[in-house]
Amino acid sequence: MDYTYTELVTYLLLYGFLGWLIEVVVIVVKDRSFSNRGFFDLPICPKYGIMAVALMVALPTLTGHVISQYIVTLVVVSVVDFLAGDLTRRTWRRKLSQYEKGTPFSGEWQGMALAMGKALAALVVMLLLHPFLYTVVSLLPVLLLRIVDAVLLGIMAADLVGVLYAVHRSGDRASLVQAEEEQQSEQSAVQGRLGTAICNSIWKRLNRAYPDMEGRQGRDAGDYVFAKGVCLDKLFWVFILCAFLGDLIETVFCRFSAGYWMSRSSVIYGAFSVVWGFGAVVLTMVLQPLAGKEDRYVFLGGAIVGGVYEYLCSVFTEFVFGTVFWDYSDMPFNIGGRTNLLFCIFWGLLSVVWIKILYPVLSGWIERLPAFYAKVATWAIVVLMAADVLLTGAVMLRYTARSQEVAAASVLETWIDNNYSDEFVEERWPNMRLT
Repeated sequence: MDYTYTELVTYLLLYGFLGWLIEVVVIVVKDRSFSNRGFFDLPICPKYGIMAVALMVALPTLTGHVISQYIVTLVVVSVVDFLAGDLTRRTWRRKLSQYEKGTPFSGEWQGMALAMGKALAALVVMLLLHPFLYTVVSLLPVLLLRIVDAVLLGIMAADLVGVLYAVHRSGDRASLVQAEEEQQSEQSAVQGRLGTAICNSIWKRLNRAYPDMEGRQGRDAGDYVFAKGVCLDKLFWVFILCAFLGDLIETVFCRFSAGYWMSRSSVIYGAFSVVWGFGAVVLTMVLQPLAGKEDRYVFLGGAIVGGVYEYLCSVFTEFVFGTVFWDYSDMPFNIGGRTNLLFCIFWGLLSVVWIKILYPVLSGWIERLPAFYAKVATWAIVVLMAADVLLTGAVMLRYTARSQEVAAASVLETWIDNNYSDEFVEERWPNMRLT
């Protein structure tokens, strides 16, 4: 099955709605009451859409390998479920539910059993229901899909603004009851009353949907340590440092194994391997709850998550850019040439070393940085890295288009052709090949 970007957005929204519907039905059966679940007020849970899109792209590359398909599904469902819950907690500054207990990363057998059940259900949906949905969506006019997608994404953007406003408006209040008491005593203008109504509406929905929601998780008074805990600032610095170290390690390894220096960077400017950087972030967020467990749990989790992560990275670059950056087809026990058993073992060993030894030390160093200057440096590097990644993506897309003899159709494409020739691209990424 081939997908356009319009279709992928459509499936993201469609499966987001189906996931929301399933959660609502489960709550109705369990509690005999309706509640609008999820991050948004809209009847859409984006995490289910993200799971579906990832599986739609990855599973066809494993056709005929049901066990491998199940393992990939288990990891994708578990990781997205965990990261979605963690992101929601960081956004709302409250823990809406015990999300980690439904994943293998809780370190409990109940979490593993529940995750395996979710993965089985997701795989059945992808194998049995999705072909029917694919047929239906394929029959719809492209213009209609684009209009519906644009409208829903616009509503979701407005919904997100309302959510962030509610978080900002009542972030320092201990409870909904206290917030309502303070708001009723306010003699505000029309704009203020509108904001109060929006804030009240969102918080009432949350309290109905998540009655066991924990209180505000904020910083203690006087606690101004930079990047304390596993926060976004900490994760960004983990990404940057590990992207640099990963590039350095691969470069040195290639020098001794191949006999010559080879560029291993993922981006045009700078020695940064995005795969290593994002890999470190994923392992940190997902495996940190296992830090107190025995090494074998961290090893097993790291081997499976790392192997699937490497596989999905290969699928992503081939699907988006039409390129392949590594091929392990000549190695034993490989899966489609995208990963192999030996490298999964390496991922497991690396995870143990990272979670047990390296990350605690690196985390301590990051937290010792001067808060003000570190914050300024963080945002400056974020902007530069974002520009570097966007430019790299544009250059890769243009390189693929040139191979198909597609002429430049804009000023930007002409500028890319003049400044980033095929020779430049092939020297920067010597192992890259077109598919």
